[in-house]
Amino acid sequence: MKDLNILTVDLEDWFHICGVEDLLPEESWGRLESRVEKNTRVILSILDRHGVKATFFVLGFVAEGHPELIRDIARRGHEIATHGYAHRRVYEMSPKAFREDLRKARAIIEGIAGARILGYRAPEWSIRDDSIWAPGILEEEGFLYDSSMAPLPIIGNKAYPRVPHRAPGGAGVLWEFPPLVAPAPLTPLPLGGGWGLRVFPYRVIRHAVTALNRAGHPALFYVHPREFDRRNPKVSLPLSRRFVLNARVARTGQRLCRLLEDFRFTTVARYLESSIA
Repeated sequence: MKDLNILTVDLEDWFHICGVEDLLPEESWGRLESRVEKNTRVILSILDRHGVKATFFVLGFVAEGHPELIRDIARRGHEIATHGYAHRRVYEMSPKAFREDLRKARAIIEGIAGARILGYRAPEWSIRDDSIWAPGILEEEGFLYDSSMAPLPIIGNKAYPRVPHRAPGGAGVLWEFPPLVAPAPLTPLPLGGGWGLRVFPYRVIRHAVTALNRAGHPALFYVHPREFDRRNPKVSLPLSRRFVLNARVARTGQRLCRLLEDFRFTTVARYLESSIA
């Protein structure tokens, strides 16, 4: 549907950070302060005020610890999808381990939400050239769409399509929804979420969305609950990781509100149903 964009939330806690397993190992998660419910309710309040529905990619670990939060998100009319169970990068798992993580998360989340899960997003957009087998497994497991392949260097491949397309590596059934990325002379700009959404001038983001919409394509955005919290516990992290997580985090709520005022948004499933399927 022309001029209709997609809003997503990676529903994970502040300590779900890829690449720092030595500092925040999975076995320690249950002992750490959880702030995901408080921060998610900030997001839900913003969405309610603007009358917008979003897709929540729920981590299985979070669903286990906060089942009523997941039910409330579903009751409000938002789409529930999965972010896997243990927040592991796909390319660090074997196909067997990926399938097991996927099935575990889906069983937990569907049991809580009471609805079939259609979509998946990998932690840190980690379906890329060295894990291109993953879309085939998603198809085999009955998923209709994925949102895990970033058209960016390092975390993905800047040659990947920047608009919804059939996912590679499978039978051509699965749809792939990439995040908003804008072309630039040196390297594509990651405008759809994370530090890019917070750091780049809003006029640059608005221009990129408008250009995609004029071409008949949606812009996909994503946020994390921890980006709405100025009191996340402090952990000693590498400088680059601290920048990605914390740079201008106070802007997140403001940026989201401006986007919701300037553009129309829906869930991945509703976009897929009305525009593609």
